[in-house]
Amino acid sequence: MFTFFDAEVYKHDWLFVFISDDGEVTEIHNDRDALERHLSTLQYLVGYNNFAYDDKITASILKDINPYETSQKIINGKKFNLRLQNPITLDVMQEELKGVSLKEAQANIGQSIIEAPIDFNLNRKLTKEEINKVFFYCKNDVQVTKQLFEERESYFATKFEMVKEFKLPVTSLKKTQATLAAEILKAVPGTEKKRLEINYDERIIQHELPQAILNFYKEIESEYQQGVDYAVLEKKKFTYNLAGLEHIYGFGGLHAAKEKYKGEGNYMQIDISSFYPSLIINNGFLKNMDQFKKIYHTRKQLKLSNDDKEIVYKRILNSVYGAMKSKYNKLHFPQMANSIVVNGQLIMTHLICLLENHCELIQTNTDGIIIKYDKGFEKNVMKILELFEKHYELSFDVDLITKIAQRDVNNYVFQYKDGSLKAVGRFANYEGGHFERNSLTIIDKALVNYYINGVKPNKTVIDSWKSKKFELFQLVSKAGKYDGMAQEKKEDTLFEGNYSTHFVELPKTNRIFATKNKYAGSVYKTRNGAETKYTKVPYTSENCLVWNDELKKLDKRYLDLNWYIKQIEGWMF
Repeated sequence: MFTFFDAEVYKHDWLFVFISDDGEVTEIHNDRDALERHLSTLQYLVGYNNFAYDDKITASILKDINPYETSQKIINGKKFNLRLQNPITLDVMQEELKGVSLKEAQANIGQSIIEAPIDFNLNRKLTKEEINKVFFYCKNDVQVTKQLFEERESYFATKFEMVKEFKLPVTSLKKTQATLAAEILKAVPGTEKKRLEINYDERIIQHELPQAILNFYKEIESEYQQGVDYAVLEKKKFTYNLAGLEHIYGFGGLHAAKEKYKGEGNYMQIDISSFYPSLIINNGFLKNMDQFKKIYHTRKQLKLSNDDKEIVYKRILNSVYGAMKSKYNKLHFPQMANSIVVNGQLIMTHLICLLENHCELIQTNTDGIIIKYDKGFEKNVMKILELFEKHYELSFDVDLITKIAQRDVNNYVFQYKDGSLKAVGRFANYEGGHFERNSLTIIDKALVNYYINGVKPNKTVIDSWKSKKFELFQLVSKAGKYDGMAQEKKEDTLFEGNYSTHFVELPKTNRIFATKNKYAGSVYKTRNGAETKYTKVPYTSENCLVWNDELKKLDKRYLDLNWYIKQIEGWMF
């Protein structure tokens, strides 16, 4: 069903590698007819960043257009209309991995990221040996693409279910989930006018809310009506101390947290179920409400019956708010997006005001709060929640927490009563990283081990090192908007204790470790010009080991464990 592919283009050569579901490999070099024949046998073609590159290269070859010229246009950001019609292609990078290069993903999962040492602008045909090398590295890229596709199976499965469930054309599989949601909801774009004229939920009891918060939004509406640019107004923020925590109001999510806080006891996580979709239902914040309501209620029924299809409906509902702010989506309706945010913040504020005298507020986020309560106050809290649900026509998901460690609003971990954990930010990858992010996850592991299990950081570091879990110690860095990367190398001079230094050019994506080798210097991102400018890669040691081969080949004796322990200690509170 699925075939995975990658294309490489040189001045006088182009090559393709295809790997089928069952592992069969097909290699094609400078043979247009063979390419066309092979493509005609395929159902779905899967690549990495292929929507932007490989699809266009394939289309250019089929149309007898020089693929090298096409490649240069893509690399230089020139826009042109060239599409591959058949077969249907899927891009593993789409949405979730946008901005994560294949090399970066490969580094994150511990594979070799050594590139074929052949200049793409080489002004001659490749030798047989060079062609074999390109095929070798290209095949490795395709195998990684296949692995990443399997990692993201649920994302693509959901899109297939969307297309099947709502009888969309098969070509819709190429679209993002938000675009599919717009199609399914038969969306009609709203107007840009009245963007900051907020539609308030009639259920909100404004006199029970802090007047300063209401005034903040009223003043923004007034300024907007007087002609102030919405782009300026939507960036405004207002800080208000609510229940002892500094809350920041504006046109993003509402967040607050006790900083450098840790504790054990009776905690409650109170989340409003399907908050933004519920606000849309309660206030008619969409053009086509009938279809949205149908999907909303179908999702509730599927969830109650534990039907796996529930996730399809959930994704549609959750895509709507984000799409409302995208001018490229038919759900575009910024006035309603702003109304959703403001109403959400005011309703959350009201909940906090009602609970304030019955508990201690630990954290606020967009659709929920965490509170600490004294034994015996549970009934008071639950009664308030019951009345609140009825008044606002919302429903709560309540979970009990026994332990929490919270560095700040973006970095925390807590343990539920059943022993499971929720970790965010620097704590999130305590079980190890993944294809999206896998840098210095030894910090995540050590922090969670310390705050939840009472294990000292140096023990976590040493145990992981002994087990050769090198992926926990790596930092993956790429040149990004810079021109390249380089490492400083040191050499002894004739004068004792002094070094001479020089820079060695590196690939554009690198896996970096802290090392005890005093001759290995820092790693930098470089910007070319009359004089090369060097910017040190953040969160790296003064002595770095760059290791781009497979992690299993790394000698653990190279690593500087003390450097990692110091980094962990810097995150502790």
